Parts: sequence; C-alpha cells; structure tokens
Amino acid sequence: MLTWINEKAKWVIVIFAAGIAIGLLAMDRVPDQGRSYPIGIVNDTKISYTDFDSRVKMIVQNQYQNQHLDDEQYSQLRAQVFSSFVRQALFAEQYEKAELSASVAELKNEFKRNSDAVRARLVQEAQARLYAIQQQATSQEDLIQRSQAYLASLPKFLTDTTFNKADYDAWIETPAAYRWSAMLSLEDEMKNNSIPARQLQTLVGASVHPTSLEAKWSVERRMTDYELQVAVAPSSAFVVDSNSVDSVMVAGYFNAHIDSFFVQKDAAQFQYVSIPVEATAGDDASIREYAMTLYYQLTDSSSTTTFEDMARVSSEDPGSAEKGGILSEDFVGRGSYVKPFEEAAFALDSGKISEPVRSQFGYHIIKSYGNVKNAKGEVEKVKVGHILLTVTASSNTIDSLEKILTNIKKDVDAGSDLLTEAQARGLEVKTSEWVSRDGNIGAFGYLKGLASFAWPNENLPKEESEISGVLRNNKWVVIAKKIGSFTAGERSLPLYYNDIKETLLKQKAGKAAEAYLSSVAAQVKEWNPADTAAKIEKVELETKNASVDGFVPGFGYGNAQIARVVGKAKAGEWTAPVVAENGAVMVKVVSKKTPKVEEVEEAIKQDVDNSYRFGVMTAFNDYVTSLEASTPVKSNLDLFYRD
Repeated sequence: MLTWINEKAKWVIVIFAAGIAIGLLAMDRVPDQGRSYPIGIVNDTKISYTDFDSRVKMIVQNQYQNQHLDDEQYSQLRAQVFSSFVRQALFAEQYEKAELSASVAELKNEFKRNSDAVRARLVQEAQARLYAIQQQATSQEDLIQRSQAYLASLPKFLTDTTFNKADYDAWIETPAAYRWSAMLSLEDEMKNNSIPARQLQTLVGASVHPTSLEAKWSVERRMTDYELQVAVAPSSAFVVDSNSVDSVMVAGYFNAHIDSFFVQKDAAQFQYVSIPVEATAGDDASIREYAMTLYYQLTDSSSTTTFEDMARVSSEDPGSAEKGGILSEDFVGRGSYVKPFEEAAFALDSGKISEPVRSQFGYHIIKSYGNVKNAKGEVEKVKVGHILLTVTASSNTIDSLEKILTNIKKDVDAGSDLLTEAQARGLEVKTSEWVSRDGNIGAFGYLKGLASFAWPNENLPKEESEISGVLRNNKWVVIAKKIGSFTAGERSLPLYYNDIKETLLKQKAGKAAEAYLSSVAAQVKEWNPADTAAKIEKVELETKNASVDGFVPGFGYGNAQIARVVGKAKAGEWTAPVVAENGAVMVKVVSKKTPKVEEVEEAIKQDVDNSYRFGVMTAFNDYVTSLEASTPVKSNLDLFYRD
C-alpha cells in the first residue's frame, strides 16, 4: 500500500487539490464571478481580480520559484501587491492631472541608458522566434535555412561576440527597432510608469531648496566635539507605583494633546478562547507506527525502494530531503547531533539503517554511509543521512479541539455567554490588545480569517453570530468576539490609554530622578574622574567625548535636548539637573574643540548636495504617503481570500 501511495503521490495530490477547489467554490466567501467584483477600487478606478491574481502568480513564480508559501506569507504578499496596484492607480491620476508624458527624446534616451535590460529582452524574443522556427520547420534543411535567414536579419550588436554600444545607439534611431514586441512592451512601461514617475518626483522635489546657511549650522553643530563629565540618575532606579496614574490623569493628558492620538489604521479588540494544538500520545504512536512501516520497507530485501528515494518523498527535513536524506558530505564527530540521534548514528555499521529514533524533532530513520575509527576501534566520526517524520497533531486531534470551540460558539449563539461556556469546559476567556486591520493578536501571530471576521466585506451576507468561526494556525485554534473597534482617522483614548499611562509613569520616574539628583548635586560636583572607586548611590558617573549629535549618557543618541543643555552650560561648571530621555542628568563641559575652517567649508558643500538629494526623496515619499492616506480605497480582498 505504501509503495502504491509513493508511486501515485502526484495523482493523489491532484485529486485532493481538486476536492479542495470544489469545496472552496461551495463556500460563501467566494463571490459571484458573474458580477465581476473588482479586487479593489481607488477613487473610481477599479482593480481587476484577473490582473491582481496574475501579478501575484508571477511574483510567486519569479521570486519564490514556486516554493510553498504558508497562509501568512500569502496574506502579506497579497497585501503588498494590492498596495502596488493602489499606488499605480494613484500615480496614473497624478500623471494625468499634471499632464506628464514621455517625449520621443526621453524614450530614446531611456533605451540608450538601459542597453543591458533592452538586450536581455531582445535575446528572449529572438530565442522564442528561433524555437517557433524549429517547431514549424518541415525538414532539417528547412530549419537550417530559415534559422540562418532569421539570424542574418538580426541587428549586429545582438550577434557580435563583443557588444558595440555605438551600433546599438544607431539602431535605436531606426524604425526597425520598434518592430520588436519587446521594444513596444518596454516603451509602454516607460511611457506609463518609469518616465512620468521620475517627472513627478522632479516636480514634487522642486520645492526643496537647502541653503548653505542651514548646512553651516548643521556642520558646525555636528563637527564640534565636547569633553563632558556626565552624572545620570536613571529612571529605572526609581520605581513608580502604577496606581499613582489614574484614568483622570490619562484623560487630562489625552485632551491636552488630542491631535497626537489619531487612529492610524482601523483597529479592533477581542475577547477570545484558545486551545493549543499539540500532538497527543496517540498521535506520537501513529507517527512511530508509520516510521516503522517505512523502516520495514527499506529493510525488506524484496523492495526496490531506496533510502534516498524514500527520503526525497517522505522526509520532513527540507534541508536534507532534496539530497536524499544525507546530512553532510563530510564525516562529522560527536557533538554535531542531538544525543538520541548521535547514539544511534554512531552505533550503526556502514550501510545499515536504524529503527526509528525519537528526538525533540520527531522520529528519525538513520542510514550510515560509513565511519572513521581510532586505533582502539572506537567510532570517532560518521557520515549519515536520515528520514525525519515530525510529530504533529493529527487531523482527528485538531478536529476534536475545533469541536470544543464550535460547541462553545453554538451555545453562545443560543443565548448563553462566552465566559460561562468557556469556564464550563475548563477554558479561559482573555482580552486581546488593540489589533489593526493588518495586524495579529500578539499571543498567536497570524490567524487566518480574523480580519474577515472583524471587518466583514459589505458585499457578503451579514454574519448573525457575534462569535467568529474557529480560527487556526499551526499552534492554536481560537474563537473570538469583537468587543470594540475604531476607524482610521478617529481620535481614541482607549486605544492609546496604556501608552499615555506609560508616558506619565515615565515622567514621574524622571521627576523622582531629578529630585534625587538635586539632593546629591554637591557630591556630583566634588567628583574626580581620576578616582575610579568614587561612587554615588543610584548615580552613574562617566566622562564622554561627543558632539551634540552623538551619544551622551542619559540623553541617548542625537537628542536635541543635549544641544540646549550644552549651549547654556558654562565651561568648567556643572549644570543643574534636567529630566532627559533616560533619567535625570547633570553635565559639565570640560573642553570644546571646534573644527577647522577648511573642514567646515568642505562639509558644507557635501551637506548642501546630500540635503538636496535626501530632501527630494523625503519630500516625494511624504507626498506619496499623504496621497495614499487621503484617498478612499475599497479593498475586496476578503471576497476572494479568507484572510
């Protein structure tokens, strides 16, 4: 039976996949294709599902070489592709509004600047044409004649051993260049995307005007070095009672800084009941039984199945399976493998296969490819391969866990409450953090179906139950109830409550540190750095050479506050304690070293140039971000994919 399954594995997978496809078509999550729902709408521009799906498949094929992606990876990929379509639609609108277009001169210049990319596409097209000639040829003589005639018609720069850029540039100027499909395709890309995008970036960046005065201020600030003595009372040394910040204080801070607490993305909070997906003793026994079946087949003298073939088909160690199970091309010594595996591997004679060996990774069937012994006849090194069968929860185990949660859902739908039903089954009801539309509940990571449950598509039938269906990944089965939500653009106290409370607690700790540092200021002022044994309780003493853009203890790296403190400090005197990023700080400026005039002038030139390029890029990125944030975008991803 096992041999038959191995031999027919591909057909079994095909039949199984067909069954899944039929099941998916029966689900109400799949939209009525007759109504041709777009995958998304940007303003009035529709993104077709066909175009979207084609791009996803192309990326999987080209970037991932068709390797298996899990649900979360596919979800992330779809989100990225959707975002690219949104940006593409937004850019197209801006090109039209600004009347941006590629001139003939710009197109030709682009072709000339990207000769390698153009040639690569031309070669592909030429190869495809030669393949078509081969398929159409009626004889070997006909094939040779037609192939030679076609090759003779190609531009010289494609057939010459050494690429001649002058010949290529001259060819770009001829009408013959634009009879190639590859050239027309590239021309279309340049007209509709790359050239207008560069024009738009130039247009947006036209407002960026860095000045030498600004650069001079920045350079002198960055290149001036200070020798400092620093005393820090870290906030972490001053524990503040969490109850010292109450809801009234949090609300007061929120109201005083209300424009700082916009909801950036749609967010929801959940109550949930979860059960870990773990293999049972029965699952372990089943895997071992299957491992023994493989072992018997491999050691059956009448079997034609080799260990290496079996490893490629059955092993769940992807790193070694494709190599026929071999773990290393070299002989390795003790300590290279986990203990149970090592003991079995070093006990095997060359060519022998072990019975299944259990480790924390699962069951291993090990084959020895030889060993190296010392003068005493003791095995010092081995070369082995293995077939790994991981021990995971079986479908029956998972079904039993899902059934528990399904029954809770049914009872809640019938009128009971979630807490009562969970407790009756010995389970807890917990509350999640606030979760954004594209985020995850921290305790679980990605749960397929959570976003679709929390933010159902308006084109789907309304879900009557307040409890989700069973959500799952490899480690958990979960049901959830949405208990609160926010829409992007709102101002929200509950969403930011914990963050505000942490800020207020940190401020209190900083004030406590400042008061303490003031109380020991006299000791700080008497500190002699040469006395390496000098200590003040709860205070860290340190000498530091840094610019105001560098790292200074207590302030952190590049903190603007250090510039204000140092700027007001009198050389040779300690400043009063100030509350900084990481606690309370006193600073003494021992000396100041200013840069040379010629160094400043050279740095100013570089800064002006860098500031312009960086400023243009920043301005354009800000422009695109604002454009995306201000544009209504309708996503129908959940009509096609249950994320």
